[in-house]
Amino acid sequence: MNPAGAYNRARVADNYLWQVARKLVGYQYQANVNVSHGTTVVRIVIARDGRLLDVSIARSSGVPEFDRGVLAGVRAGSPYTPLPDDIKGPSATFDLPLVSIANR
Repeated sequence: MNPAGAYNRARVADNYLWQVARKLVGYQYQANVNVSHGTTVVRIVIARDGRLLDVSIARSSGVPEFDRGVLAGVRAGSPYTPLPDDIKGPSATFDLPLVSIANR
């Protein structure tokens, strides 16, 4: 394996995930909870053309309301930017940590 090639692929994937995350910034979901924040890690599968094929919880925040809100936000953000040419295959799977903050 070429270390430079692996680094470039990781950088391309990271840049793509930043595009996905930027699309989700500002999404609001009302949750009636007694905690101030939580981090949900979602596993997303995105088709080459940017369609969301699947989203699931890879690691729960421990707050079901936050997890449901994150899933709803990821679904609402679809479609996403098409996958870059450097990401091979008909789809790609990513784990994306998303932070929920309760407005009080």
